[in-house]
Amino acid sequence: MKDHSSLAPGRAVATGRSDRVVAVHEDWTQLEAVWRGIEATGYCSVFQSYDWVAAWYRTALRFKFAKPLVVTVADAAGVVWILPLCYHRRMGMTFISFADLAVSDYAGPVMAREDRIAQDEVPAVLAAIRKALTRCDMIHFQKLPVMIEGRDNPLLQMGPTVAMRESCYGIKVHRPWADLSKDIMQSRLRSTIRQQKKKIAAHGPLSLHYSRTPEAMTRALEELMEMRKGRFERIGREYTPLQWRSFYQEVAGDPNRQMDVSITTLRVGSTPIAACFGLTRGQAYHVVMPTFAAAEWESFRPGMLMFDAMLEEFGPQTGFDGFFDFTIGDEPYKARFGATASPLMEYMSPKSLLGRLAHVYWRRKAARRGPSAAVDQSDLPPA
Repeated sequence: MKDHSSLAPGRAVATGRSDRVVAVHEDWTQLEAVWRGIEATGYCSVFQSYDWVAAWYRTALRFKFAKPLVVTVADAAGVVWILPLCYHRRMGMTFISFADLAVSDYAGPVMAREDRIAQDEVPAVLAAIRKALTRCDMIHFQKLPVMIEGRDNPLLQMGPTVAMRESCYGIKVHRPWADLSKDIMQSRLRSTIRQQKKKIAAHGPLSLHYSRTPEAMTRALEELMEMRKGRFERIGREYTPLQWRSFYQEVAGDPNRQMDVSITTLRVGSTPIAACFGLTRGQAYHVVMPTFAAAEWESFRPGMLMFDAMLEEFGPQTGFDGFFDFTIGDEPYKARFGATASPLMEYMSPKSLLGRLAHVYWRRKAARRGPSAAVDQSDLPPA
């Protein structure tokens, strides 16, 4: 049997099969090689990719708001699942959740393409994971997509799950946007975009610019954050906390990252009027942090102009086989663009008396959301 302790120090729990072990690790760096290997060939949400999570963990330790906690499932041939979690405090309770806390839009395990876990073995593996996660008041997994890159998300078998209040939204761009938009976009929005394109042309030509290198992204992120700050001030919203600004800077400026990160900027002449921080995995583009300039540009609907231009270019970029993912959030513009809604699930498991009391309150709140809608898997995002 392979010595799993060589991966990283951690607490091990048996899964009911002699050659399979669940282990908990605090040092994620010891797992980098195997993590990247599974990520490259297996099933993985971009928000559980090594580069994203490693930047999150470094930020969490620097600002001391959470502790890294990585769960691995391994058999004699090696690691087959990785769950990037964290330990944190909130509302006087201790939680174990995914490395998220507001910046990651999906959650699920990183899974080897051949994970050697039969469907009837999944419950035992999940039970071992729950057993390994003992030192907390509550296990709380949010933003669980039904599928991860076409494969069922096994965490939905952890126990009772409920649909979250917010859904995720995306568009399969399988033909030119000029044609597709006629069928799916709200006609009033199409008309508004045409009108605003004509009006804004008096100030200069519209163009999209893509920043991908650490140097270019660092500059583009400064522009994006300046626009975001101005817009938040205008609407009286609190600006992005320092810890998360630092996180995005960490992701953008990392010279060693392998993840496909970009900032798309819409300009009028040389003036930036909208920008979007996004992640790409395979044929899927994930909108992470969009914003637009306030004040004199706001009346031109720069955010709508940016997404329309991005969708127009996205089709040819992906050979008309891509998924443009607006991710989580029920903002009305997503449905107006014609994006399809898909559910995200939530799981809570109390591990203490305090946790059980909180769990009762959570279940009452969840019950008021009503029954979950049926899931059309043909339009689910790739997560």
